[in-house]
Amino acid sequence: MGKTHKWQTAAAIRTLADFIWKNADDLWGNFKHTDFGKIILPFTLLRRLECVLEPTRDAVQDAQKTMGSQGINMDIVLRQITGYPFYNTSNYSLSTLGGTRTRQNLEDYIANFSDNARRIFEQFDFTNTIARMDKQGVLYRITQNFAATDLHPDTVPDRVMSNIYEHLIRRFGAEVNEAAEDFMTPRDVVHLAIELLLDPDDEMFINNPGLIRTMYDQTCGTGGFLSDGMEHVDNLRDRYSIAPVIVPYGQELEPETHAVCLASMLLKTLEF
Repeated sequence: MGKTHKWQTAAAIRTLADFIWKNADDLWGNFKHTDFGKIILPFTLLRRLECVLEPTRDAVQDAQKTMGSQGINMDIVLRQITGYPFYNTSNYSLSTLGGTRTRQNLEDYIANFSDNARRIFEQFDFTNTIARMDKQGVLYRITQNFAATDLHPDTVPDRVMSNIYEHLIRRFGAEVNEAAEDFMTPRDVVHLAIELLLDPDDEMFINNPGLIRTMYDQTCGTGGFLSDGMEHVDNLRDRYSIAPVIVPYGQELEPETHAVCLASMLLKTLEF
């Protein structure tokens, strides 16, 4: 029996998602309920990225200070330090934004993400959302709520985090009276479909070490099909002399769900 993670039950997923969603209590009266998802989802993503980068935060800032003015391509250097294809060079975190210049400091924080991570928040039109929250006097309170939420991968594994995103999107979809199936395919169905699709190709991967294949999902949503397809191939890794490579491609109509997919792919160390 493998080790069971404390967040790996459906009830625990719902508990954490509900805890995140309770930020809505601080938004009532200042925002329409149809706006809650546009606030809660990007803050959840921001906190996840922050937790992932936390172990290398000091090293990134030191490198930026010592080498940033030497004409070196810092994009390459900082990606190597984080171990991910993204980074953040801001001196701020959600817990240190302060209560007097919260909006300006949060804007600086987001502006200092690498371009690929910053795109996530642009898809949420997050700058305008921050300005509205600041005007209504709720921005600092929400930032502190999320700063106190532990979303580090050691606490919340990638698969569980993906389920939390989808749970929140379902809640968001319900709030605007749209069917949940408009946003995603149930995870069990995704997993079964991927197994049926790729199982016949296992021998192809095994007999062709280092094989590169593309995978395309024209309605990728939060990236469940792409993630499960990559995981399927990766689970066969010990049978290869040279591991295969799956290069994912996807498109999505809804900018919010596409932003979640972009974040998920970044956290899988994929560059785009």
